[in-house]
Amino acid sequence: MSKQRDIHHMPTLAALMTPFPYHIELDATIEEAQALMSEHGVHHLPVTRDGDLETIISQGDIERATSPGHRLEEQQLYVRDFCARRPYFADIHDPLDRILLAMADTGIGSVLVMREGELAGIVTTTDVLRFCGKYLSEITQPVDDSVA
Repeated sequence: MSKQRDIHHMPTLAALMTPFPYHIELDATIEEAQALMSEHGVHHLPVTRDGDLETIISQGDIERATSPGHRLEEQQLYVRDFCARRPYFADIHDPLDRILLAMADTGIGSVLVMREGELAGIVTTTDVLRFCGKYLSEITQPVDDSVA
């Protein structure tokens, strides 16, 4: 008699990414990036140059750029000056555990998810926490802690 066991498959980035994220051009102003983030309720924007994916900018990058004393009032700031220098790219089929551990080990807050060389989505720390919270609520059963 063969022994059968329940085999769980490791989810991939596709399981929790935000597909087709909003993006902004490298030469846009910081104010334009801030307005787009605010309008859509996001904290990260992929950054493109002439339509090709280059990097990413976060709300934290923008807050640092616009902090008091960082610039002269009349100075115009651009996305290109404050976006990530070395963004983290991953393939949509990469196993989730590997990417989450990389995010934790390096302290990165977002991953640009690629499919066949094209931007497919984005995974942020918020996406990870939401996914883990839903997963935990699905695998746990309510405990009856009432006294008989």
